[in-house]
Amino acid sequence: MTFHWATETGRAMGSGIDVMAWGTDPEPAARWALAEAERLEAAWSRFRVTSELSHLNRSAGHGPFACSDLLWSALVRARRAWEATGGLFDPTVHDALVALGYDRTFADVASDDPAAVHPVRVPGFDLVRLDDEARTATLPAGVAVDLGGIGKGLAADLLVEGLRQRGVTSGQVAMGGDVRVFGRGPDDDDAWMIDVEHPDDDRVMFRFPLVDEAIVQSTRAMRRWRRGGRSLHHLVDPRTGLPAEHPIVSVVATAPEAWFAEAVAKAVFVAGERDGLTLALGSGVDVWIVRDDGILVTTPDVADSAPGDGRATS
Repeated sequence: MTFHWATETGRAMGSGIDVMAWGTDPEPAARWALAEAERLEAAWSRFRVTSELSHLNRSAGHGPFACSDLLWSALVRARRAWEATGGLFDPTVHDALVALGYDRTFADVASDDPAAVHPVRVPGFDLVRLDDEARTATLPAGVAVDLGGIGKGLAADLLVEGLRQRGVTSGQVAMGGDVRVFGRGPDDDDAWMIDVEHPDDDRVMFRFPLVDEAIVQSTRAMRRWRRGGRSLHHLVDPRTGLPAEHPIVSVVATAPEAWFAEAVAKAVFVAGERDGLTLALGSGVDVWIVRDDGILVTTPDVADSAPGDGRATS
C-alpha cells in the first residue's frame, strides 16, 4: 500500500486556502476540500445577498428562521464563543462594521472615505434566540449577525473533519492566518512545525509545533481603511461600536479547534493585554500577544516559544 501527499490551493472567505493531505488516495479529498470551502462561504458570507446568513439577517423582526445544518453549526458555536468570552466576541457587530464603512468585501472597501464616522450600538448576541430543538434562529428587528469572526476557523475545522471521513490519514488546512492540522506531521515528534509571521512584514516571529490542533492569528494590520480622517480596522469592541484601541498589533492563539481559537483571539485583542491574558487562561487557550513595541507577551504554557528578546507573563 503506497501513501503519498496531495496538495491543493485556491481562495475562499477572502483569503488563500492551502490543503495538504496524506493517504493512499488523497487527491479527491483535497479537491473536495476546496469545493467545500466555497460552499461554506456561500452559506455564511454577509457579503452575498443569496447566502443563508443574508436570508437570516433579512428575517430580523419576522419570527423564527429555519436553519440548515451548516448555518446552525456556525450559530451554535457563535453562541458558545460569546458566552465563553463574556460577550467580547459578539457576532452582532454586523451593523457596527457597516456603519464604519466595512459594508462590502474588503477588496472593495474605500481606502480613504471622507464620510464621518458615526458608531452604532452593538445590540448583543443575547438577543439572538436559538431554539435547539427546532433548530431555528430568531433575530429581533435591528439585529444582524456577522460570522466572519469564526467563519475561517470553523471552515478549517469542518474541512479537517471531512478529510478524515474521506480516508485521509493526516493533513493540514491553512486559510489565511488560520491553520488546523491532524494526524502525524512531517516534523520532529510527528508535529507540524508552523512558522508564525508578523502581520506587518511577514518575518517569522516564532515557530510552533502543532499536533492535532489549530493556531490562528487575529490582527489589525491587514484589514485597515480610513474614514472621516480616522484610521479604522475590523476588530470592533462591542462595548463601543468602534475598533478596539490598544497597543497591540495582533493576537495569536492555539486550541484544539480553530473556531474557538479564532473567537478567543479576537476577544483578547478587544480586552487588551492584561484582561486578555486573564480571559485566555480562563478559556483554556494559549495566546501570544504581539505588542506595538515588538514584544511578545504570552500565557505561561507557550512562554518557551517566545524569542529571546520577548517576555512572557501569566
